[in-house]
Amino acid sequence: MFLSFAPLLALMACADPRPSILLVTLDTTRADRLGPYGYMLAQTPTLDALAAQGVVYTRAYATCPLTIPSHASLFTGRTPPSHGVRDNGDYVLPETAITLAERFAEAGWRTAAFTAAFPTQARWGLNQGFERYHDPLRRLPTQLDWSDQRAADEVITDALATLPGLAKDGEPLFVWVHLFDAHWPYEPPEPALSAHPGRPYDGEITFADAELGRLIAWFDEARPGGVVVITADHGEGLGDGGERTHGFLLHDGTVRVPLIVRAPGLTALGRVDDPVSHIDVAPTLLNLAGLPLHDGLQGADLREGGSERPYSEALTGQLGLGLAPMFAYTDEAGRYMEGGWGAFYPAEGERVSTSARAGDTTAEAATLAAIRAGMEAVATAEASLSAEELLQLSALGYLGGDADAPAGVVDPRDVIGVIPLTWEARRRLGQGQLKQAEALIVRLEAEMPGTYGVALLRAQLTRAQGKVGEAAARYTDLYLQAPSSTLALQLADFHAAWGDWRGAEGWYQSALDHQPMSPEALRGLVESALKLGEPERAEELALDALALYPDHAEVGLMLAALYLRDGRAEEALAESSRALVLMPRSVWALSIDAEARWALGQADLSIERLQDALLIDRLNLPLRLRLAAQLLEIGRNAEAVRALGPYAAIFPESEELRALGGGGGGGGGGGGGGGGGGGGGGGGGGGVPAPGGAAHKGRALSGLPRRSAGERR
Repeated sequence: MFLSFAPLLALMACADPRPSILLVTLDTTRADRLGPYGYMLAQTPTLDALAAQGVVYTRAYATCPLTIPSHASLFTGRTPPSHGVRDNGDYVLPETAITLAERFAEAGWRTAAFTAAFPTQARWGLNQGFERYHDPLRRLPTQLDWSDQRAADEVITDALATLPGLAKDGEPLFVWVHLFDAHWPYEPPEPALSAHPGRPYDGEITFADAELGRLIAWFDEARPGGVVVITADHGEGLGDGGERTHGFLLHDGTVRVPLIVRAPGLTALGRVDDPVSHIDVAPTLLNLAGLPLHDGLQGADLREGGSERPYSEALTGQLGLGLAPMFAYTDEAGRYMEGGWGAFYPAEGERVSTSARAGDTTAEAATLAAIRAGMEAVATAEASLSAEELLQLSALGYLGGDADAPAGVVDPRDVIGVIPLTWEARRRLGQGQLKQAEALIVRLEAEMPGTYGVALLRAQLTRAQGKVGEAAARYTDLYLQAPSSTLALQLADFHAAWGDWRGAEGWYQSALDHQPMSPEALRGLVESALKLGEPERAEELALDALALYPDHAEVGLMLAALYLRDGRAEEALAESSRALVLMPRSVWALSIDAEARWALGQADLSIERLQDALLIDRLNLPLRLRLAAQLLEIGRNAEAVRALGPYAAIFPESEELRALGGGGGGGGGGGGGGGGGGGGGGGGGGGVPAPGGAAHKGRALSGLPRRSAGERR
């Protein structure tokens, strides 16, 4: 083994007492597909140059082969059992966690983050301590699209547009940049695609490396002598141990990561072959910055050798499918991995073999047990996912299970070839291909009998088939096995669809008990109060929810409806205007905004909003009636007739048309609907007020109109 500690000792020699720090995480990037790690087909000149100026850790390991837990370990210097984030989509980093960004911000560093994809959205708590957190993919808390991502050129351009403003006053910087390009699907742009024929994964890495070069050039000019750390949150299986992607197993392909440190004083190539962990990065950076180490750090300074036996875990198999959880530690001799059974995998140079060594592993099992026993478990904040989000999550190869899912005995290594069928089953469900989904589920029931995740797939299929009673019973059984906010939300949806709003309210409250900040549960409680005829309580709940999530447009629109009911049109307009910024194609938001503007005498703008809504949902007949009524009210009779064309063709003898013919009103509030929520208008009694008049009296509450099929959610 070759160890060069001279570059490590030099880290302190010429260091700025308050150095700027750039931390870059390359998502899903294997160490052995980069030039500094000996990959002959790599085209990574930026990383090659950094490696030549710094230290390359040849055996660095992630604590978890998933984005959110891994970043939480990087930022806190703690393992997943200790910081509490064990999976993607099910956990939030607790506010009690102490992060690098918080430490640097408190000490006077300007802090900024530039993220690329859904797992690094602020929702998961990784934003703690960052003064600027560029999260442009963020939407409504209930409108996540798990497939959203930004390419490296967009992220770097964003960073280069923002950082000069932060840097101008001369304070040190702590900057985190996350690049998602190497994550599946592998679709690099040209010329990176052509540079790696048949190897699109390599092309993604080449593209990210080229864009990273722009950032490094700026950083070196703006903060000469700054510290640069390059790593990956995890790797990619690419067939190691039978795993194509990541998240289930703990072989080198997914847990061995690049780690390159460049700091002042490093002038010669240095390679460190000792095993080190992501949790060693935090204490190293704090020491380089001259900041004291705080209690709770579990890593060790890289200059002192780092962690003795890096720990890794993968709970996706348990949380998503009810399989056995996976745990491992790595030392100089190799890796011990334990799930439904334990095995030791010997080291072969810088890599650890995927072939288990024969023989007794009692000693290794005892070592792993001691490591796990020494980790402080923390209370975790559980995230909640809607049914749509679960389907989107699975489309990227994640399962998005439940934080309290029971641990099974089936080892993921024994069924790794079957696990992709679960993603395919969910994809088929999401596309409405129920026969194909059922065929896959039948096969999974045979291959993985009795597992929680397959039972959940069967429940989802049953619901999609319209067997509502049976589906509700299946979800209830699953909830009794493993209570979670995600399942409680599904059960709340059933009761809302049945019109049982008291029952729905109870399940929304259960979801909130599991996850006190669940935006979906908060929204559901507001809607339940509205449907139960408790407007005062609905307003109080809405204000509480908006205090937590100011951008929760759905709750804002419900609050706007309440304001309109009470004649508070200006306050309603403020909420609807905010919602339209977040959901510009929302028929519901346009409808509420139109009503508020009509009540305030802004007749032309109100009509424009209704016309915009009908461009999105042209067959929304209640909205057409409302538009026609308003046009008649201000004397634009010919336009009113044209607006009614589709309605008159379908219902030529309707009472509404006769009422309009008599100059009556179809005012009302965009209302009706609810539950799963929609977007159209609603009928309402009473005449249309004159422009500038008061809001309608005695009409139905402008509430939750049905959404059109084309409206994003």
